[in-house]
Amino acid sequence: MARRNDGPLTYEHLLALARAAEGQTLETVTGKNFTVGIYRDAPFFTPAASGYGQADGRPPVERFVERYNETGSLRPGDYGKLTRNASYLVGLLRWARSRGLLEGP
Repeated sequence: MARRNDGPLTYEHLLALARAAEGQTLETVTGKNFTVGIYRDAPFFTPAASGYGQADGRPPVERFVERYNETGSLRPGDYGKLTRNASYLVGLLRWARSRGLLEGP
């Protein structure tokens, strides 16, 4: 299980959160269900509607983490130019905050 992170979010902590969420159904801010997993040291997301997993790889997720640390935003639109999986990454962070695994602003 991921432990609470009180400092800036790191890529490694985001992966730990993804591992902790594996096997659970998460939700985007618009209410769409998805699951998360790890493949080749990067998170991948599977929307319930399609059942097809998608991943950007590590560099876009690292840019997401960097922007999150700058802004603390949980609005997917703030990350749209960085990763196509912004809504899923934000959903993962919202899930983590709701379980006390991530500090919020």
